[in-house]
Amino acid sequence: MRKLVLAIALLVAIPVMLVGCAKSNSASIKDSINGFTAAVNDGDYEKCTDYLVGVTDANKAAIAAQLEAGLKPVVQSMEVTKIEEPSVDGSSATAKVTLKVTLTAALGGGSMEQTIDLPLSKVDGKWKFAGDDIIPSTGG
Repeated sequence: MRKLVLAIALLVAIPVMLVGCAKSNSASIKDSINGFTAAVNDGDYEKCTDYLVGVTDANKAAIAAQLEAGLKPVVQSMEVTKIEEPSVDGSSATAKVTLKVTLTAALGGGSMEQTIDLPLSKVDGKWKFAGDDIIPSTGG
């Protein structure tokens, strides 16, 4: 009887634990995407690198400089308008993200909205993505 009670308790607990993990991954993924866009809006390109795969201490400053050179003249602001529930498979995930980008006055100051499928990888416990995957093309 004791084994049966234990087995039932485990059957009840496992789905609860799995749902908790999924929510944790989902929230962490959304935090990474929102953190990157907030850093872009703040002009903190070094902080942007915290959310990108392939960044090391050796190349962090160079990547931050590339982001600044590429984004600052083009993007006035970047807003995440929607993140659909990410699909997670181990240390890989994909999130459908809708971004609204307002262009700088030099480019007319208009805005555009784009939906992308953003692939992410869990690196050292943090969800990261490639910068090229989240920076929308301005068509130029």
